[in-house]
Amino acid sequence: MVCFANISYAQLSPSAQRKELESKRMELLEKIKQAKKVLEETRRKQTSTVTQLKAISSQIKTRERIINNVQDQIRVLGEQIEESRDSLEKLKADLEKLKQDYAKSILSAYKSRNVYDKMMFVFSAQSFNQAIKRIQYLNQYSDYRQRQAALILSTQSEIISALNQMLAKKQEKMALIGMKESEKKELEQDKQEESRVLVSLQQQEKDVRKQLAESQAAAKKLNRAIEEMIAREIEEARRKEEARRREEAAKAAALAGKTSTPSKAEPAKPTKSESSDLFLTPEVIKMSSDFEQNKNNLPWPVERGYIAESFGTHNHPTLKGVQVNNNGVDISTQPNASVRAVFKGKVTKVFNVPGMGKIVLINHGKYFTAYARLASVSVQEGQHVDSKQNIGVVDTNEEGVTEVQFQIWNMDKKLDPEAWLKN
Repeated sequence: MVCFANISYAQLSPSAQRKELESKRMELLEKIKQAKKVLEETRRKQTSTVTQLKAISSQIKTRERIINNVQDQIRVLGEQIEESRDSLEKLKADLEKLKQDYAKSILSAYKSRNVYDKMMFVFSAQSFNQAIKRIQYLNQYSDYRQRQAALILSTQSEIISALNQMLAKKQEKMALIGMKESEKKELEQDKQEESRVLVSLQQQEKDVRKQLAESQAAAKKLNRAIEEMIAREIEEARRKEEARRREEAAKAAALAGKTSTPSKAEPAKPTKSESSDLFLTPEVIKMSSDFEQNKNNLPWPVERGYIAESFGTHNHPTLKGVQVNNNGVDISTQPNASVRAVFKGKVTKVFNVPGMGKIVLINHGKYFTAYARLASVSVQEGQHVDSKQNIGVVDTNEEGVTEVQFQIWNMDKKLDPEAWLKN
């Protein structure tokens, strides 16, 4: 599963950029691995399917991201190599200056190598304090030469280390270039296979249209059911909040010493747009805020998988002029994979829709998440669940397709799950 934070690479050090990019590449390779498993299963049937086409298309998109990722790594390595080269040149210049200074000090020491000269230098002092300072000077000068020699050796070691690092980075860059070319070849093969499967599916247009009609009918039933359930939840919350406010108003009137019978007039019923905010309790507001703060960081509803079909309206992969609408995302995963809640919340409803299997609807304040195409469910209505808690097992249909349909709703508004899941 792809698990990446939204980090601006420009704000990271080159080493941190490389680490982040390599982590990203490994996760993208995991997505390729999952898509290949689906392709291997569909190829065994000797017939082309829309699922096979989706898997190939997903693989192509992921491989293009891998190529871009590797290109970014090559760029970062190039910058590091240039930095290493600059550091190396600076170290060489420092070494040359150290050698010149050391040569001058050695020449000076050679000229005054006579011990008698040093003694005369001390004894010619005009006072005892001056003699002491001259002795200290001679000792410091000797220490200075020793430090110069040590610094020269240290700088030479730094140059050797910098040179080795630069050579290692160059080798790594060459390996990445080779990897990029390999991925390009794989990408070309994927595109050729996509074209072959597309042609085959276009020849099966009648069957594809039938499958599409069935899946769209099932999706509409699911959408209608979720809308009705969320509307009931909103209405129930509204009634409870109205009752609570009336009770508080009555208590406040009694405390104020009012003896007249409180008005039984019902407060004006809010409009549909007002109901989404007017009757939110502090607990609901807190839960909603926590959910919002995890945008782009929610765990996936399955541990491993890739998005086979994205959110929204888009062209059908094989039928010309036909558009399909997805209220969530279809995530392809392994058979018998566990499905888990993406955030803590309360199970609102467990129900069935023909063609969509078992469905679990979970409330997270004013947000709702729906998990469809489940073979079995391990939670009950009214049960509180934690983030990543297993709620069921994904279903595998007669064609061997193993996908979970995942949706996110903000009250009665459908949201794109990809903008909320960690990627």
